[in-house]
Amino acid sequence: MLKANNSVDLMAAIWGVQNQSKIEKETSAGSLHYDLGYLVQTIRQHLGVDIAFLSRFQDGHREMLHVDKSESCRVFLNTGHKDINEVTYCHLIAEEKLPNIIPDTSKNDITKALAITKALNIGSYIGVPIYLSDDSIYGTLCCFSEHADESLSNKDLSILMLFAKFAARNIEKELTVSRLHEAARDNIFDIIHNRQLSIVLQPIYDFRTRSIKGFECLSRFQTEPYRSPDYWFNKANASGFGEVLELFAIEEALNQLPAIPEQYYIALNVSPKHLASPHLQAMLDKVPLHRIVLEVTERESIPDYKAFRSDIQRFRDKGMRLAVDDAGAGFASFQHILELQADIIKLDRSLIADINTDHRKRALVAALIGFAKETKSKVLGEGVETLAELEVLQELGAQKIQGYFFCHPLPLKDALAFCEIRNSNT
Repeated sequence: MLKANNSVDLMAAIWGVQNQSKIEKETSAGSLHYDLGYLVQTIRQHLGVDIAFLSRFQDGHREMLHVDKSESCRVFLNTGHKDINEVTYCHLIAEEKLPNIIPDTSKNDITKALAITKALNIGSYIGVPIYLSDDSIYGTLCCFSEHADESLSNKDLSILMLFAKFAARNIEKELTVSRLHEAARDNIFDIIHNRQLSIVLQPIYDFRTRSIKGFECLSRFQTEPYRSPDYWFNKANASGFGEVLELFAIEEALNQLPAIPEQYYIALNVSPKHLASPHLQAMLDKVPLHRIVLEVTERESIPDYKAFRSDIQRFRDKGMRLAVDDAGAGFASFQHILELQADIIKLDRSLIADINTDHRKRALVAALIGFAKETKSKVLGEGVETLAELEVLQELGAQKIQGYFFCHPLPLKDALAFCEIRNSNT
């Protein structure tokens, strides 16, 4: 069984992602992708030079982020290439120690003495700094050819400056997104490090036995200001922390399993994209799988159902059950239900709400329950809030329900106390 402080190296994984986020921060400008690459290619072709590149200044170095070369160019210069600032034309132009246009590098006292002139075979050069909105210099947009070019003019310089402004705008947008993601990663890491996520249990009622059979484990966040679980999971996914936060929530749920009597199972929510995570699989290897239901939401796509079934089969062979969550609400259009051969189909609240007065919902739910009978699956009505909704589900043949009408999600101690009272009364 899992222990709270000894959990399949999950915290090590968290630290790994945290370190990865630093790497992403350092290389975030390298993700400026198509727009800037196309801009560099366009300026090179327009000016008719051998090489155009966009660089940034960082940690005392000039780094190439985008490089475009003519087919005949013999210079070995590619994206990711770095040089010390002081030895580069870029730095000297930004410092205004070199002119923006150098038609013949052999006639300039500074450039003809620079080692980089010979190393890159620079014959002519034109470059401008890239200024951000706070007037800081991000890097440069530059072009050069292997031969002297006396035709370079102020008109060419004006065009290059215009392109640099376009580049600055795109860079600024990307940096803003990167900063937001960095802040989100910090928030998520603080939640995990300070254990500001707790698990509440919502009882699942079985019509046939007229008793509680299990609990869905739901996350709650103790943050100021309070934010919903959807807010934090969406934020984690957007910032690259989705897997870590989700696995942390699953770990916290599994840590409660020893305190839950043997007759109850727990249902865990997992994103299809995280199912193959070795950390998740290591956690599942350590628990009694006959007491676990893994819920996969229909709101997320599964690109390869065969691979998904393969990833989960060894756990199902050991007794774990699979549920399709949010059935009827997702864009998958019941594809999960058809492909995954789930043990449980959980009808989304959108199908349950007012089912007693909406004949279309009633017909659709009846059809799903009929399908479940044919495939030996069970149907659970999720989000039941009224007696009328409950009665229709029971009449149509749903086997289980959960929802506010029956019981709100509760902390472990309160959920077990509710079960004891409810099952005793039954």
